[in-house]
This record gives sequence, C-alpha cells and structure tokens, in this order.
Amino acid sequence: MTYPTRPFTGRAWRMISPLYHRDPFSGEGARLWGGRWNMKGWPALYLATDHPTAIAEYLRGFPRPGTLVPYDVAANTVADLTGDDPQIAEALTCDWAAIARVDGTVPPSWALAQELIAAGAAGALVPSVQQRDGGVNLVLWRWHAAGGMGEGAALTLLDPDAALIGR
Repeated sequence: MTYPTRPFTGRAWRMISPLYHRDPFSGEGARLWGGRWNMKGWPALYLATDHPTAIAEYLRGFPRPGTLVPYDVAANTVADLTGDDPQIAEALTCDWAAIARVDGTVPPSWALAQELIAAGAAGALVPSVQQRDGGVNLVLWRWHAAGGMGEGAALTLLDPDAALIGR
C-alpha cells in the first residue's frame, strides 16, 4: 500500500536519557538497539505530539530518570499512519523485538518503515503503543538541527537556558 506524505509543522516532545543530555538531536540509542520503527544500525528519533505520550513511551511502565525536552519541528514529508489500516495494525501489535532478535526476520513495522524511507519520507506519525487513548508519536528517520545543514525534518530545540547543550 502507498502512504502519502504531507508536511508536519508543530511542537513535539521527547524524553531523553541522562546518557544523551549533551546531544539532544541524537538518535544513537535507537541506532544501537533498534526500535519498533527502525532496525538496529539505523538511527531514528522518537518524539510524541504531546508530553504525556512522550513520557509514557519513554518509561514503558518502568520508572527511570529522564528529561522531557520540547522541539519545534518543520518537516515536508511525513507519512500519516494514524488511520485504520491492517498493515499499520499489524506493525503496531507485532512483537517486533522477538521477530527480529529471536526469529531473525524483519518485523512488519521495519518493512513498512523501509518502504516509507525508500519513498522519501523523513518520518511518520504513528499511534502510540504505550498511550493507547489517542497518543501519537512522530518517528523521524532523517532530521537535522534547524539552521544547520541536513536532510529531512528541521528541529529547533527549545532550551532557552542551554541546560542540555551548555553554552
């Protein structure tokens, strides 16, 4: 199936582990471990369209330290996967980690992400698995700091005191 892309401009939120406070634009944790929407070795930035969803996604039911960080996002090519579609439902309900790590095969969510990346999507809006009452995540596969060079979504870190990146 083909999923059209559209622009996304707005506020997005992300919880950052203390390990990555000094690099709030990093997708290194996702690259190292993989995630529902990215295979190991491919960076991704997992954000949410509201802060309760960002917190729920980060904690996944386990208390751990982290910092809630707001960004302004401007992206030209974001696929909207929040509709009712069997391929999206399968991607959201599959045990992607077991499929990849135990079975050694490609989970449906990775296959869908690869299709979208190949079609030129910088990211996708996807329903939250952790915040099931309407939470939406923004997963980015291509991004850069606003004002800098790069492909994909332009992110402006909202850190007026430079608490994360220092002065």
